[in-house]
Amino acid sequence: MHIKLVIIFIFSCLLVFNVESKILIFDVSKKNIQISEKKINPDFIIFGYTDADDPLVIKIKGPEQKVILQKKTKVLGMWSWSKTGEFIYPGLFHYYTNQNTKDIDFEIKKDLFDNIKLVGRDNDNLKRDLIKKKMSIDLFLIENDSFQVINQKLKNFFKIPIFLPKNSPSGKYSISLSIMDSMNNFESPKQFLIIEKLGLSSFVYKMAHKYSFIYGVFSAIIAIGLGFFAGIIFRK
Repeated sequence: MHIKLVIIFIFSCLLVFNVESKILIFDVSKKNIQISEKKINPDFIIFGYTDADDPLVIKIKGPEQKVILQKKTKVLGMWSWSKTGEFIYPGLFHYYTNQNTKDIDFEIKKDLFDNIKLVGRDNDNLKRDLIKKKMSIDLFLIENDSFQVINQKLKNFFKIPIFLPKNSPSGKYSISLSIMDSMNNFESPKQFLIIEKLGLSSFVYKMAHKYSFIYGVFSAIIAIGLGFFAGIIFRK
């Protein structure tokens, strides 16, 4: 079954990336994915073909997220928070490689570091702390030597089963295949996925992003209501 899928997408020539007569082709098993709490099978599978011996990297990049950095300061005897900068980074960033070497690790970590933008307060330690935190919850991930041969007689064909963490953000994801080393850093055209979450988390995400004003008003009402009831309870 897998071989048939690979042959179909190769002949359809969805994505072909040729560098110095080296062929890189990949496709995904599906492009609309729903993340659930319980899973046995992978969320999707990447199928590919290459005749290159170079270090290869599949990059899965989630929707952009932003975090405001604030500092507590005292103004006229009152404590307040002032903005000192902001992080802009992919909500998920996964790397899958066909090798396990120090060189490819260095290039990947450099790429990951460069994809995190820190505006207003350039501090490499803050970037490292963010990367460490995101890696601890699997939103940033490096999986070396993860290209699986589909058939021993057709070793140029590969697959990568992808299991996304349940805390993956909803939204539009991009996937690309790259030759990555110190001399060559070429990236194929991207393919795109739509990731959705089932249940309450999906509803909250859609409200926050599509109806931000209503979401803000609704959140304020809930906060005021909880504060009011908490006051009544503690008064008693």
